[in-house]
Amino acid sequence: MTAKVTISLPDDLFERLDAEAGELGVSRSELVQESLSAYLGKTQEQRADEARRVRMLEALEGMRTFHIGREIRDDRPTLEILREVRETDDSAPMRDIRKDRR
Repeated sequence: MTAKVTISLPDDLFERLDAEAGELGVSRSELVQESLSAYLGKTQEQRADEARRVRMLEALEGMRTFHIGREIRDDRPTLEILREVRETDDSAPMRDIRKDRR
């Protein structure tokens, strides 16, 4: 027996579903069935691990591209800046980097 289900999808997800189904040569319904079966076949721990892995990869990508479109205010090596931060008393202002650029 097969049950029919009506669901709502955001436009971008529907477009991805449609494109993937077309690329694989299967119906949307078949792709949704396979995807849902694979998802439900995993344990909650496996899904949590996979979600954590995805978040970590996204964070890494964010770190790789963080500099894009940002002004470089201090061109010293990162380790030098970190040493200064560690050695600086929280209440003491860090050195004025504008003075060093003159």
